Amino acid sequence: MNRQQRPITDRELRAWLAAGPVDRGVGEGLTFVGTAAAARQGHASWILRYRLNGRSKEKVLGRFPELSLKDAREQVRQDRAQIERGVDVAAAKQAEKALLLEVPTVQRLGEAWLAKYIRPRHKYPEVVARVLRRHIDPVLGSMAPPDVKPAHIDRVLTRIVAGGAPTVANDALRYMSRMFRMAVRNHWIERNPAADFELADAGGEEVSRDRWLTIEELRRLASAMRTTANFGRQNELAVWLLLALCVRKMELLSARWDAFDLDAGIWTLAKESTKTRASIRIPLAEPVLAWLNEAKVFSFGDPHVFPPRRLVRCRLGVNCKNRFDHVGPDTLNVALKRLSIPDIEHFTIHDMRRTARTHLAGLGVDRFVAERSLNHKLGNVEGIYDRHDYFEERAAALRAWAKLLENIEQGKIPKGTPAARQIRQPAQASRSRMPADS
Repeated sequence: MNRQQRPITDRELRAWLAAGPVDRGVGEGLTFVGTAAAARQGHASWILRYRLNGRSKEKVLGRFPELSLKDAREQVRQDRAQIERGVDVAAAKQAEKALLLEVPTVQRLGEAWLAKYIRPRHKYPEVVARVLRRHIDPVLGSMAPPDVKPAHIDRVLTRIVAGGAPTVANDALRYMSRMFRMAVRNHWIERNPAADFELADAGGEEVSRDRWLTIEELRRLASAMRTTANFGRQNELAVWLLLALCVRKMELLSARWDAFDLDAGIWTLAKESTKTRASIRIPLAEPVLAWLNEAKVFSFGDPHVFPPRRLVRCRLGVNCKNRFDHVGPDTLNVALKRLSIPDIEHFTIHDMRRTARTHLAGLGVDRFVAERSLNHKLGNVEGIYDRHDYFEERAAALRAWAKLLENIEQGKIPKGTPAARQIRQPAQASRSRMPADS
């Protein structure tokens, strides 16, 4: 077997260092380099050696053992992809270092991390940026990255948890850990100050929610939305559409009108717009079309179904604080806090899909049709072989569900209704299992 392709272990790497100075390749141009002084201390550098435009180049990836062999190989894989596109990764790294040195603060580090890792890959980068802006920068933003200690990380997390946002604290810990890990890789700092923290030190382990709204709770929600002066009809429409369409919050809030065919009654949700990266055609029932047409009036010709609420100011460039070209992700949850619904357990916008799925079951909808209505992938053999989209079956199910919601909105469901069987699905979908060996 070729030496460069042979699996290398951490024990072997340490043995190389113990033997003295080392300069050995481990494959794909990745080289393990340690001077005599560094070897005595058990340290070495990971260096990527490559050729670009006929010239030999080197890029220092990081220091062993802080940067593991596995992480070094992953960095090589990413760099090789850039090199194949003609990017001089060593020069790019130097440019990044120079960029950070221009403004040597944690805020600038966060901006560099967002630019390199989040904005090119994350569907909603502003969601990540908002955590940095609201929770990390106020505590660490003005500090030089090398000055940040674990006590400062703890201060950020304690502050967020004290504000009643444990899930945000978990997100902040993840972001800080990745952000400072990038700084270690680039030799901007010696050690990641967030490395030793766990979720227990932030918001704790996150437990899956099981909250859903009963018919009676939906009836009381409808009444509260209708009678609360500062809730707003746009927010009300968004809640009904989220429930009726069974989509995720940002799939609806970022939706554009050009994806809707209101005449045919179909919303084509592209794979780029979904969490599962699976496109789906969503049938639009009559109540949904009525809500959408009303939302279109409120959008005033904007390409988004739910445009920013400061739309006019943004267009004029005056006092525009919107960082989204559609309504922000916090808008609905903030609006829900304005409602006064006595003696009802706390719920959030994220509970709407669970509510829809539960009531689809109550309407007698086949579980496979219900799962496809939520754009969930079928598991096991079905997920591999069954490519049918169940459009007609989903249309019947969503039609029944939307009619029930319409009756709730209009106050036609009497107080104390115990279950979601006011309207039965016209025809339960049927399906057959495909044998595993087909």
